[in-house]
Amino acid sequence: MNKVLLYGLLSIAILSGCKKEVVPAAAETVTETVGRVSVKNIEFNYLTAKGQLKLNESGESVSSGYSLRIKKDSVIWISVQPGLGIEAARLKVTRDSVFMVNRIHREYLASDYSYLSEKFKVDMTYNVLQAILLGNYQAQGQEKVVDAGEQQHIQQLNANLLFDYFIGRQTQKLQQLQVKDQQTSNTISVKYNNFQEVGQVAFAHELVAVAMKSGKPATFTLNHSKVTTTDEVLDFPFAVPADYKRL
Repeated sequence: MNKVLLYGLLSIAILSGCKKEVVPAAAETVTETVGRVSVKNIEFNYLTAKGQLKLNESGESVSSGYSLRIKKDSVIWISVQPGLGIEAARLKVTRDSVFMVNRIHREYLASDYSYLSEKFKVDMTYNVLQAILLGNYQAQGQEKVVDAGEQQHIQQLNANLLFDYFIGRQTQKLQQLQVKDQQTSNTISVKYNNFQEVGQVAFAHELVAVAMKSGKPATFTLNHSKVTTTDEVLDFPFAVPADYKRL
């Protein structure tokens, strides 16, 4: 599997943030309080974005453009586009399945979440991917609030995953998130930077994330642009040519 396709897949697990260029009509803010936790999440029906992503792994660096579509709580779709209108890979993630097509190697994947869990050595689900992608805080599992000065520090334990959320007290926005698999000790750490208004909601336009697997880091930097939210129904096209090999 080539590197472009690899970071396209990895980016689904750690994407977030956007730089606002068009005010999304459907974007709104929701303040959710759980005990002493107060946070403003972005809410929408459909979201689209374009941007640039970069991967640094094992001394190598790769960058590419991408297009993203999300139907909240249902579908995540991404097209990885290195340039000149060429698509290197397309991915579609639903609540129970992962689909991927590699146009360079003429291969495709159709699997459940065991593929992502094995690849990252972290127990992956759709809800985990979407929460990291959006930079939204979710109340789930066993939870406690830790005093952390200017930030709210919330720890959650959900199945094998330990979540550490750091939320600004003044901004009420998620600033840092760490997900740790209790069985493997592998982690995904995400920092959300450079918040700008998206409609009524402050939303990060820069993301820096580090996936640590077996002590080896892979660092991702994402900058997103042309982000919109809408109530208009979007398509999530995905087709595999008959001559492609299944992975």
